[in-house]
Amino acid sequence: MDAFTSTVDSQTIWLNGFDYQGSIMSIPICYWYENKDKDAGKDFMPAEILERAFYMAMKEFPILAGTLKSNASSRLYVEIDKNNLNMPVYTDSFSELDYSKLCKSGYNIRKLPIDLSGEYGVPVPSGLVGGSIKPAHIRIIRFKENSGVLVYASIAHYITDGYGYTQFMNRWSEMSRWLQQDPQGSSSASLPVRRYVHDRSIHDSISSSSTDALDSFVLGVKSGGNLVTRWLAWVSPETRARVFKALSNTISHKCSFFHVSSETMEALRARVQAYAPEGVRYSINDVIASYLAVVVAQAKERASADRWWSKSIPMAVRKTLENSGLRKPAPPPGLAVLIPVNMRTRISHPDVKNYMGVMVSGKGIPFTHEHLQQGPTDKTLSEMALKIHEALPSMNERFAGQVGNLITSEPDIFTRQVLGMATGSRKLIFSNQSRFAHYSVDFGAGIPSMVRHAPHAFNDVVYIMPANPKTGGYEIEFNFAPDVEANITSNNDWMKLVDTYDNY
Repeated sequence: MDAFTSTVDSQTIWLNGFDYQGSIMSIPICYWYENKDKDAGKDFMPAEILERAFYMAMKEFPILAGTLKSNASSRLYVEIDKNNLNMPVYTDSFSELDYSKLCKSGYNIRKLPIDLSGEYGVPVPSGLVGGSIKPAHIRIIRFKENSGVLVYASIAHYITDGYGYTQFMNRWSEMSRWLQQDPQGSSSASLPVRRYVHDRSIHDSISSSSTDALDSFVLGVKSGGNLVTRWLAWVSPETRARVFKALSNTISHKCSFFHVSSETMEALRARVQAYAPEGVRYSINDVIASYLAVVVAQAKERASADRWWSKSIPMAVRKTLENSGLRKPAPPPGLAVLIPVNMRTRISHPDVKNYMGVMVSGKGIPFTHEHLQQGPTDKTLSEMALKIHEALPSMNERFAGQVGNLITSEPDIFTRQVLGMATGSRKLIFSNQSRFAHYSVDFGAGIPSMVRHAPHAFNDVVYIMPANPKTGGYEIEFNFAPDVEANITSNNDWMKLVDTYDNY
């Protein structure tokens, strides 16, 4: 730790609109490593090496020792005070659980000896009052008889996004490998020099007060403010986090894990492609997002019909009220698919690939009830995939500059967004992380045998994780209300497409 604390400089990093969106979330990923040579008696992923490498990596990511604060105008910033560092939680412990049994349980983190539920989702300070939000929680868990190791890393989302997260994890593991080759760290010749940019001024160069590139879905946040959102923006980051954590704790979650082979996914894409307009080629992302929108919308509708409040007014009474004109029938609800996009490839700034702040913006794509209830036919999926395919290219540098400026144009716009994400029911957040380098995080004992995202703080989130090199294809993780999840796993069309893991 001294290698970091003795070199860090005090500084203030002012956050921007993109960072605000993640200010009450974390990115919690589990990296599972199997010791295939456990009988050899060798130290597997040595604890001292991992810890030294972590603090070496922190020297290049000093924001991980900062404190999230806000000023009188509710503007957020991270203060790095070398005399009062807010260091990450870092522990290395042993468990009597056998690694192979956890693998068979579907890599179920809820069976671990440590309850991590307080660290993923919404990061909050320890205790009921006071304290600061920890920028990261790192848990190294070593399993029975040297059978394997779990590296759990939860990093606050205001610090970075999925791209920056994997940059840090790969730098940490790279330094671990280097230390194993040169335990004294006496030579830097074999350690590549890398550059990471944490200063948020890159956003200033693209910021724009115009809104001509924004659609009605994005601009809708301007009319959604109320006393609650303004209060949430006014309170301290710690109080706000505790409120959202309490809200998250009232929500029932069910996590499901699926695998889709590359061959199955390409066959589906080819069938849907047959209905595409000339000159349009759908991506796997276009097709799987469309397919999931249909499956999720149908599952939500069935779950809603089965809930007690839907049955509390007899159908005959509802029909009588509607026919009398006293109660207008509600229009069948549709579903908005929110697709977060890594904007780095769409921005021309020379430092954009080295930028570690949040550079993700979401595009909301609404689908009507009529479309969704037709089922996942190839023709319907093609029509939906076309909407996604045509919507995403508009997310360019001008779009990014205008969104970032919009979020900070009023103090509570980001709390409107987060509250809507937490409480809205007709949404699907589709996070594709398949291009992030999670499976190259090698601490010196080989790549992970599995990478899993921990449960999200709120429901209606789907993660597409990178293909496991052993199996290929796509790993898909769901976070839904239990009744919605039950309807998804009873959907014959979906279950024919996927292989399942044990879920929890």
